[in-house]
Order: sequence, then structure tokens, then C-alpha cells
Amino acid sequence: MGLFFSTKRSDGKLVKGEDPLIRMTPFIMRKRNEAVVYYTKSYDIEAIQDFIQDKRSQDKRVTLFNVVVAALLQTIYRRPNVNRFIAGRRLYDHNDISILYVVKNKLTDDALESIAEVKLSPDDTVDDIAARMKENTDSIKDSQAKSDDKLIHAVAKLPRSILQFALWLVRLMDFYGIMPRKLQDSIPLYSSIYIAHIGTLGADAPFHHLYELGSTSIFITIGRTYDAPYKGQDDQIEWRKTIDLKITIDERICDGFYLAKSLKIFSEYMRDPTLLDRSPAEHEAEHEKRLKEIEERRKARKEAQNSSE
Repeated sequence: MGLFFSTKRSDGKLVKGEDPLIRMTPFIMRKRNEAVVYYTKSYDIEAIQDFIQDKRSQDKRVTLFNVVVAALLQTIYRRPNVNRFIAGRRLYDHNDISILYVVKNKLTDDALESIAEVKLSPDDTVDDIAARMKENTDSIKDSQAKSDDKLIHAVAKLPRSILQFALWLVRLMDFYGIMPRKLQDSIPLYSSIYIAHIGTLGADAPFHHLYELGSTSIFITIGRTYDAPYKGQDDQIEWRKTIDLKITIDERICDGFYLAKSLKIFSEYMRDPTLLDRSPAEHEAEHEKRLKEIEERRKARKEAQNSSE
């Protein structure tokens, strides 16, 4: 019985001392899809396109999708509370930063879809992320079966009553945090963020639901590239390449002020993708160095003032 009352999970660490209102929200809004908030963000991507062309001139292949993922890594590193999830009416921090995304092995109606996962590190630059994502995508397009694909194909063949019971059991284990790690790793619903880049299909970005099973609290869709008007010099209209991001977030993971500020930081990296050439750890080290220099100058001024007196 102790397992059913334990707060430990293999995929997260229990958040302690949270705001009382945040602690109550999983009991008021028991499911993710009754706790969602929606954001629409549009981005002028001409700076990103220039950044991608510069990379290709260096024989480095970076895509728009890679830039978005790298910007998310930088944001989560600076704003760790967005990397949380609700399970069993409790709030947890993810143990790592991971992104799930859909890959079709062929661009045809009947082609199978597979879910790829990329785990991110504070030491990752946009080049590291691009290389890792390409490796994942290539393995899927080469028709290399993954453990989650094998599990889905096997379970889908079960009789309806057995399938229903199996999923009930999985949900129960998920609620109490007692699911075997190997089984959890085979279910492609456990991640920091789920992304669907449907712009590659020429489609507009829709708002997507969240999955009740698993630990993903944020779903992002990326739409097609289109021309949009912007105010330029002398108030003249300029047409620039633009994309829309539709973001669905479980608001129970943190308050609205924290989310809004986090999206603002994400936008900084989208506007200036050259910042992604440095990893989050490098940015933090540089920031700490600047703070130290400021503090040393402050102490020097204070000592000079005291000596003059």
C-alpha cells in the first residue's frame, strides 16, 4: 500500500512549498484539458532565415524547427517552472528537458507517423540540437522501428475489452507514479513539450489539445510561412516572412505572470537567433561574470569613497 501513497516518481521531483493556490488547482481542475490556456505568437523570421543561410555557408544544416527547439531550451533553462507537470493531483519538476515531435517516414497520406524524442542539455547549442534531431529523423525515415512503435502496434491488436482494461491499468499506474520506467519510456507522451511542425505541409497552425496520459504540459504547433505587413521606416508598410505558433499550456504548472514572462524571453531568442550559438550554460556563465565585475566595481568605488573621507 505504501506505493500508492508515495510522492516519488521516476520522471520527476515533487515540488514542495508551492503557492497554496497552485497546490489547489489540480483538485479544482482535475484534467489538463479543463486547465488549458492558449497563446498565439507570430514571428518575423527573416532574421532566422539569414541565420540559417549563414549556417549553410559554414556547411552546417540548421532549420527553423531547430531554432524553435533551441529557443525553448534557453527559455526553460532560465524559467524552469515551465518544465513542470501535474500527476496524481501533485506538481512535479521534470527530471530533464525533452521534446517530442512527429515524423512521417514519407510525405504521403498513408505513410506511418512515428514520435521522435530529443533530450536537451544545458550545454547544447543550436548546432548540437540540429545534429541530434537530424539523427532521430533519419533513423525513422530509414524505417528503423522504435520501442514505442512496436508497443503501439502490439497493443492495437488486442481485443477491445482487454485494450480498455490495459489502458485503465496504465492510467492508474501513471496517477500513482508506479509505472515501470521501461514501459513509460515506450509511451511517447512523457516530455517537457510536444511540437507539431505542420508548416512543412503548407498548413496553418491549429491549437492542439493536451494528452491526459503522460507528463506533457505544453503543446506547440508551428504553421506555414507567409507574408505579413509590418511598420517599417517612415511608417511605411513592409512585408516580411512570418510564422504563427499556437501554444497550449496547462495553467496549473505555474501562474499567468510567470508564463507571460517566459514567452517574452522565448521571443528574445526568436528575434535574435545568433544567441543560440551559445549554450544556456555559457550564457549563464557570462551573466555571472558580468555580475561579478559589476560587484567588484561597486566595491572599488565604495573603498575609494571611504578612503577620500
